[in-house]
Amino acid sequence: RDMIDIMGHELRTPATVVKLNVELLQKYINSNPDEFKKHLNRIKDAIDTEIKLINTLLSSAKLEGNKIDINSEKVDILQEIEMCIHGHARDAKLKKLKLINKAKRRTPLIYADKARIIEILNNLIDNAIKYTEKGSVTVKTGYDKEKVTVSIEDTGTGIPKEELSKLGKKFYRVDNYIEGRNLDPVDIVRPGGTGLGLYVTFSLVKLMKGKIWVESKLGKGSKFIFTVPLYKGQDEKTKKKISLNMFERMGLKK
Repeated sequence: RDMIDIMGHELRTPATVVKLNVELLQKYINSNPDEFKKHLNRIKDAIDTEIKLINTLLSSAKLEGNKIDINSEKVDILQEIEMCIHGHARDAKLKKLKLINKAKRRTPLIYADKARIIEILNNLIDNAIKYTEKGSVTVKTGYDKEKVTVSIEDTGTGIPKEELSKLGKKFYRVDNYIEGRNLDPVDIVRPGGTGLGLYVTFSLVKLMKGKIWVESKLGKGSKFIFTVPLYKGQDEKTKKKISLNMFERMGLKK
């Protein structure tokens, strides 16, 4: 029921934007190229939003039914961070935010599901931009002998201490993002969202044998931090194990 309510509201909005802008394009296609381009960009943004929502809903449904597959392999986390930052550069620029890549150049490879790592990075960077009105969003990495740590830090309003433990629960959204809790006389406008993005993000990190947590101070901003295992040839070990099992099943090796 909750899913249907969210889909009815959130999915209808970008679809309506597409419909209205297609109608406007018919007026400007020949007479005003600049207006044509503006409405074309609006359509693209609305379609991107729709795709993100659908992907989040699908991931959430799969997690709920324990149907999600994690296909871990060696992943260049630096490359994925760079690509995700590039993909969100336009959104940051529109809000006049600095989107900063401070990932360590020697960050080693990780052992994770590449598609899910991209989903996690996109969710966290998108959230940071969405809930930051001025300042910056910074992505950093660190590592030790067992894991790589990635952090996404913003200069947004921050999250109350009592709310931190509730983050990542299904449909949960922090009230502070909207009301400002008297930090500013002007209330913050609630951005759109299903409340499922963090639920999916937290769940995916844990499924890949990582950890995720949040550090935040009201009026200072928030930092979402997650870890993923280092790549140590795990997929090669898995391949050997599968090959051995196959021969045993065929009776060719005891």
